[in-house]
Amino acid sequence: MPSLENLHQQFKGKSFVLLGINLKEKKDTVLRHTRKNGLSFTNLLDEDGQVSALYGVSSTPVKFLIDPGGNLIGAAMGYREWDRDEMKSLIELLITPQG
Repeated sequence: MPSLENLHQQFKGKSFVLLGINLKEKKDTVLRHTRKNGLSFTNLLDEDGQVSALYGVSSTPVKFLIDPGGNLIGAAMGYREWDRDEMKSLIELLITPQG
């Protein structure tokens, strides 16, 4: 989670939004976790797993890259260091208008 927070801070104010979706967790648990870890990006609840099922999530963590039109443009399963230079370069490329 620290790498996601770092990524959020890096791209704050740009055409990038980081949303955490907590699968089958209670609101109080998520609030405690976000406060304890100093997470400032938005965390949503999927208490019954319906949203995750729509995206075919069978294990966590999983990350999706979705463009402004709502199209899925990438996915990554498992843990990643999202604040690495390679990841930041990829996101910068994806959010930079082409043409």
